[in-house]
Amino acid sequence: MASPMQAITLEEHVAFPALDSSNPFYDNIWKIFPERLKLAQDSSTARLANMDAGNVTFQILSHLPGGIALTDPARCRAGNDEMAAAIKQHPGRFGGFAALPMAHPLEAAQELHRTVRDLGFHGALIDNHLADGVTHYDAERFWPVFAAAESLDVPIYLHPSPPSAETLQSRFAGNYPLPAELGLATGAWGWHENVGLHVLKLYAAGVFERFPNLKIVIGHMGELLPIMLHRIARLRFFQEMAATRSKGILDIWDQNIWVTTSGIFSIETLMMVLQVTKVDRVMYSVDYPFEDNITGKEFLDKLRASGKLSPEEVDLIAFKNAKEFLKLGQ
Repeated sequence: MASPMQAITLEEHVAFPALDSSNPFYDNIWKIFPERLKLAQDSSTARLANMDAGNVTFQILSHLPGGIALTDPARCRAGNDEMAAAIKQHPGRFGGFAALPMAHPLEAAQELHRTVRDLGFHGALIDNHLADGVTHYDAERFWPVFAAAESLDVPIYLHPSPPSAETLQSRFAGNYPLPAELGLATGAWGWHENVGLHVLKLYAAGVFERFPNLKIVIGHMGELLPIMLHRIARLRFFQEMAATRSKGILDIWDQNIWVTTSGIFSIETLMMVLQVTKVDRVMYSVDYPFEDNITGKEFLDKLRASGKLSPEEVDLIAFKNAKEFLKLGQ
């Protein structure tokens, strides 16, 4: 008998007053997608209605990436408290990923402990880089956050972050309109290659040697890494590194990295990801409110109808993997 149609999603954003998203990047984004801001600010009626329409039974809320959460521990804490209050209104439908003030790693680690132990959050979704647009977390001063995540046995979701004004100008500005520039810097390319680069930096720096049980989640079908993994593994630079370590990059991919489908509704892309990724490491997500849960439902329906995966494999991706990964119902 077919299993009931249901889904759990992990990369679904919400905007609370304490972490106001007013900055030059989001000002431009809301001009292009004005309706999305209101949806992001809603943590009840409209959100639940869209979840119901998309057969999403449980959604992990996360703050919009970028800006205040990076640099202001007090407002970051306040935003997490606002999220916890919203979850309490619908505990059977919502869970939470904390925002962390990554510019202050010790405070960020403390906030991760607080939100998991006191607020019942399931981990953290953190910005891919600091506000300068270039600083990733391979330096050891950031590693208290990874130590906290490993000790708590919760994941860190590494999420693309808004590019700095300097990055926009130096890398993505060109002979095309502003929307194209923003697209190239974000969802069309820049966001994804930057998260992929960050994961490789963490590996090269020895983060996974120091924290062998660390759980990292990346979205958007693997942030361009699946197509590059075997090339990376066979390059002499990484072969020599792997020879001195307990894990090579392919081991890291199999043991420490989980992938979500967020924002990419392509069966062809999913099947490519599954060529190099165990099915139990892939979890469905939508990227609400920038994408719609109904679009996600249509993707899952097409995946089931395609016959490319067994019904059990589709269920693993749609909700079973996430349920086990996040320890839901335990």
